[in-house]
Formats: sequence, structure tokens, C-alpha cells
Amino acid sequence: MEETIKEKKIGLLNNSVIFFIFLTFVTIILSFIGSMFNWQGTYIRINPITGALERNIVAIENMISGEGIRYIIGNAISNFVSFAPLGMMVISLIGIGIAYKSGLFAVLFPLVGKRMNKITITFSIALLGILSSFGGEIGYVVLIPLAALFFLFNNRNPVIGIIVAFISVSAGYGMNILVTALDYNLLTHTQLAASLIDSNINITMFSDIFFSIIGTFILAFFIAHLTEKVIVSRIPKYKHGDDLIIDEVMITKKEKRGLLLAALGIFILAVIYIYMITPGLPLSGVLLDSLEPTYVGKLFGSASYFNHSLIYVLSIIFMVSGLLYGIGARTIKSSYDFSKMIFEGINNIGPILILIFIASQFISILRKTNLGSVITIRLVDLISFLNFTSISLMVLFILLVAISNIFLPSSISKWAIMSPVVVPLFMKSNLTPEFTQLAFKLGESITNIITPSLAYFIVFIGFIEIYSKGEQLMPIKKIYRTLLIYSLGISLLWLFIIITWYIIGLPIGINVFPTV
Repeated sequence: MEETIKEKKIGLLNNSVIFFIFLTFVTIILSFIGSMFNWQGTYIRINPITGALERNIVAIENMISGEGIRYIIGNAISNFVSFAPLGMMVISLIGIGIAYKSGLFAVLFPLVGKRMNKITITFSIALLGILSSFGGEIGYVVLIPLAALFFLFNNRNPVIGIIVAFISVSAGYGMNILVTALDYNLLTHTQLAASLIDSNINITMFSDIFFSIIGTFILAFFIAHLTEKVIVSRIPKYKHGDDLIIDEVMITKKEKRGLLLAALGIFILAVIYIYMITPGLPLSGVLLDSLEPTYVGKLFGSASYFNHSLIYVLSIIFMVSGLLYGIGARTIKSSYDFSKMIFEGINNIGPILILIFIASQFISILRKTNLGSVITIRLVDLISFLNFTSISLMVLFILLVAISNIFLPSSISKWAIMSPVVVPLFMKSNLTPEFTQLAFKLGESITNIITPSLAYFIVFIGFIEIYSKGEQLMPIKKIYRTLLIYSLGISLLWLFIIITWYIIGLPIGINVFPTV
């Protein structure tokens, strides 16, 4: 009897809901301690208009106070409703659910998967996850559920697909074969910081494109092999539910007709969307920021609807392709069938909604306390105090960015604090601003996959729990053991590559080298 109770207690401590409630209470207590001991930090901000240096003081805000309690209680609903992953996830799952329920994925995924071996499937998911950063956070809410279904329909554990998708999107957020929104947003701060040393310097968005392209494929290859050689054996064989029986797919004339209609629908919608992000044509470019001079600026500018619309557009593509497939394959015979699929597509997200509500409170309270900002400022002070140079400075900076990222996952917020100090420090050590920005992205990559303060971490946990129930349930402890293997492996990978790159002196971008 005592042993049973003990097991239940251990299981309770591994529960994701309890985990985030615990983190919330720890954050509140730390805010009280930090406020009592006057924890604060001062950082330099560069005014983007005047170029003047402005000193900013950030102090810990006490959540165990009248104002703090009012914030916690009064903002609970708004924190949940405005939580970014909530709307994006629901919208994407509506489209994905229709494509799934219509039978499109049940035919298409095995058809594609049977032509690929296990390592190729995993590599493909990892590569797609890294490349998805071009569209912001779409990989979290689109690729994770798709990867789960792809693995499921190819008789593999969907949890492995979820893990690979999350790891690749998170760790590969700074890598790509194209310029991303992250590059665009970091550039301004890097340029301003570098101008403190050299007023004539000009940094482009393609400053580390060579490293990013090579890093994209190396990281995808590394994730795929680490998954297949180490992680797969640690995850139990998946037991399909009674409602899902996966057999050899026999494509009849109806399925072929459905696939043809779905492909036609995808093609037409893709052409329309490309037209809406193509400038210079009649009535084209409606989703672009027309005030920006460059095309990259038009895509990622503050007035651009490209990033904000991508989830919605993808959902429509899934919805239309699922509908057209259902009509062609006769799995949708009436409007009732279609509406039923819409409802059934999101009828299992209740656990995720509960997790999102609790996690949104934790993340909101953490931001309000300023703990992440103060820790980041103190780490920047440590970099200045230690006065390292060359390789030792680069390694120290990557590791401290990784630590800071656990508490402050916002790339722009961290770089705004770090860049005015770190970029000039690197330049004085004969390291280029572009190389500094690259090191910053690699530092984030290491801990993006383990920080619970990342908003989309809860989406990952939610899908894990959907597909791992009963005896197959993965508790938080086991999830973190798995994630730490990736985090350690990726940190060693990046450190080896960037040190080698520095020693050899290879260009990281067009006419851009690690050293000045």
C-alpha cells in the first residue's frame, strides 16, 4: 500500500500541470527575494533615431505585493487569451484536422513514407523544422502535429516525430538557407552597436549566410542520427488505439481522383499567395510592407502581414485540400460531413488548452518580474569583467547566452541588452560584428529546446501528452532527460564547428569573415 502511494506521489511530481504551477510559485518567491535584496541591473540602450547612449535601470518587481497580486489575478484571463500559441494552434489544427479526417494524410503520408528509410524520414522532418524559421514560429504549430501524423501513418511512434520537429524548429531557429525574420530583427541592433566603434560599418542581412546554409544541413543530419542511434531506443513502442488501424495503402481510382483534386487546390492557392507577396504587379504585394525599400524588409517589416498571415493561409490550404480530397475520394458526401470534420479536428486539444492556461500565467509572471532581464544584464557584466579575448571570449559568450536564454527567450530583448556591450567588445578583440551575431544565435540554439519559458514549449508538451497516454505516458522528468541529450549534443556540435571555422578563417557570409 505504501509503495503504491509513493508511486502516485512520484507520478504527481512528474505531471506537467504541477510542473508549471511549481515554476510559477518559484518565480513569485524569487521576485519577493529579489525585491527584498534590491536585485537590479543597468544596461546601455542605443537610441535608434539619435544614436545616443541611454542608461536603463531594470529592477525586480515583487509579485507578493498589492500591485503584484492585482496583476496575477486581474490579468489571468487576458494572459490566456492573448497567449500567442493559442490562436495559432487552434487555427492550424482546424485545417490539419480536416485534411486528416478526410483521409488525405492516411493516403499521402504512407505513399511518401514507403519510399524513404527511417533515417531519411527523420532527416526530412528535421530539415523542414529548421527551414520553417523563415516563416517565424509556424513550425511549432504546423510541423509538430504533421510530424506526429507522418510517423503514425508510417508505423512509427508519433512521439519521436513530435520530438524531432520540436528540436529542429527550436535549435534551428537561427539557421536557414534564406534570410529570416530573426536576421532582419537582429540586424538593427548589431548595426547600431558596431557603429559605436566604426561609424562607417555596414552590416547586411546576408552576413552569415554561408555558415547558416552549411549549419542547416549539418544540424538536420546531427538531429536525425542522434534520434535514430540514441533516442529511439529510449522511447517505448507505440500502441495504436482501437480507432486507428494502419494497413498497406491501396490507392483506388477514388483516392487518385481525390489526390489530383487536392494537388490542384494546393497549386491554385499557392499561386494566389505568392502573388500576394510579389511586389510590382497589378494588385499584387498586398501582404507586404510597402514602406520598406528592400524585399526582405517588405516581407518582415513592421507593417507586413506576411508572418501574421502564414498560419492562416496554411490552414486554408490544408482545409481546401482536405475538402477537395474528400469530395474526390467520396469521404465527404455532404456539408454535414465537412462540418463534423472541423469539430473532430480539434476535439482532443482540451489537455493542451489547460496546459496553455497554466503556462501562460507562468510566462506572463516571469516577464513581469524582470528576472530574465536582470539575469541577462548581470551575465553581460560578467563578460565585461572577465575580459576574455578571441576563442575564449567567443566560447564564454555562447555559453552565457545559452544560460540567459533559459530565463529570457526573446531574441530581440536579449540582443537589445547584450549588443551595445558585446559587439564593441568582440570588435576590440578583432572579431567582426557579424561573427558576434552568429555566436549569439548559436547560444540561443543550445537552450531553446529546454527552456520552459519559451511560449511554444507548452505546445510541444501538450502534443507529447496527447500521443503518450496510459503506460506510454512520458512524464516531465523523462522528457527533460531526452531534451538534455539533444541540448548537450548540439552545444558540443556548435562549439566544435565555430571554433574550427574561426581557426581556419573561412568566410561566414559574402565578404564577411570571423575576424576583422
